[in-house]
Amino acid sequence: MTTDESADSPWWDFVQRQLDDRAMSTADLSERTGLDRSRFTEWRRGKGASLDTARLVARAFDMSPLEVMVRAQLITAQEADLRDAAPDPAALTDQQLLAELGRRLNRRT
Repeated sequence: MTTDESADSPWWDFVQRQLDDRAMSTADLSERTGLDRSRFTEWRRGKGASLDTARLVARAFDMSPLEVMVRAQLITAQEADLRDAAPDPAALTDQQLLAELGRRLNRRT
């Protein structure tokens, strides 16, 4: 790997961590997103993601698009207001889970 390829890239660090956590390769990510693998080299070198590519990555990793946009530094956590975006059901108490379900059901009516 050349010096150019090892540039500090928080976006690529995030993507690589997600790949590792899911035992996925860049070929898998390319297949799921439709992005050419050369894009990943650009990310390794420090180029950021666009809004469209962040959405594709979010879908490929089955993550909240808002969380991925924050990680891509396209929006701030405050802008995403991640506290209310999509709570992790496993982290909620029974009462909180019921309240979240009620909130979502009320939003649909």
